Amino acid sequence: MIFEKDQNNEGETRLNSWVLKPHEARASIAKIIIIDELSFRFVENAGFRQMMSICCPTVNMPSCITIAKDIYQLYVDERVKLKEYLAHACQIGVCDDRYMDFTSKDQLYMCNCSLHR
Repeated sequence: MIFEKDQNNEGETRLNSWVLKPHEARASIAKIIIIDELSFRFVENAGFRQMMSICCPTVNMPSCITIAKDIYQLYVDERVKLKEYLAHACQIGVCDDRYMDFTSKDQLYMCNCSLHR
């Protein structure tokens, strides 16, 4: 059971049921790996496993190979979405401004990215 904010009444909360969805938990772990640029082996670290056993004891912890497959599936899904989006766009303007700095990685900047229909 969890408390949620009531959308109709501001400031009020109501008690709702909550169901753990293992596939959403695995997708969330994959997104953490991507966003924070962690290694796939992060899911095999003792600290992460301990935290997950406390937070979500019913979730079977995936291996680093399973997480790599999940991340690849996220990539494929996003690639399909991007292809569908670009199929409907007539023009896209992207300028590539790459430079190497001693304090940062090689970066790609998008400027004046405008879609015209």
